[in-house]
Amino acid sequence: MASADGRGRTLFEILTGKNQRDMTPLELQYHNPLEAKVGCTVCFEHEADIKDINFVIEKISVYETQIGRQKFYHTDYHLKGISLDVDNYIRMRLRVIPDEDAVNKLGCRIQLLYLYDEMEYDQGFHEGVLGDPSGIFQVNYDDEGNELPDGSEKRYERVGGNTNPYHARLTLLEDKDGNATVEESELEHSKATYWEYARNTDDENGQPFDEFLTVEMDDETGFFTFFRGREIEPYQVTVF
Repeated sequence: MASADGRGRTLFEILTGKNQRDMTPLELQYHNPLEAKVGCTVCFEHEADIKDINFVIEKISVYETQIGRQKFYHTDYHLKGISLDVDNYIRMRLRVIPDEDAVNKLGCRIQLLYLYDEMEYDQGFHEGVLGDPSGIFQVNYDDEGNELPDGSEKRYERVGGNTNPYHARLTLLEDKDGNATVEESELEHSKATYWEYARNTDDENGQPFDEFLTVEMDDETGFFTFFRGREIEPYQVTVF
């Protein structure tokens, strides 16, 4: 008979259901509003350039942010897609943020984010830009690296007027060995600091929308990652 010291289960434990191993996939044991697993397929219905592309969830990042005595969660689904029009993989993040004011059944806001930029730690940027008490983040160059004319700079402001950074504990779920299962040994835990900005602008059809910019700093390495994107509706996303 197997012992109850972690090497197995006794007959009593089997009959009573005690010490039963949790067979729930790890992805569903963490904050996961879409109830999606690594390897699931995601497609979109809102933009023509990605409408016919099937994206695969490569990883899932779960953020636990403590503000005062409360803990808040949001989840990033790391997506990889293939298009005949692009030489490399298309990588994006689908960010799902619980919001009690959301009017959809999911009860969340959804942001589709693209990697905007990344760089090594820079003290001047950290203290002078991210630490600016005005909460203003100004971008003076377009996406091709050309300097923007005076008066046409992209001006982002801190979301909600909060000028303090957020501090989060991250859990990264990834199927590193490719066996179609995320295991405890494959989990990564880290800490990050992030700043959320937004600006109101117009799309290609002249319709106004809020563009979001998130700056995230790895607390251990100081490496900065910039994500930019906009909100989309839950009905524009299909997971299967």
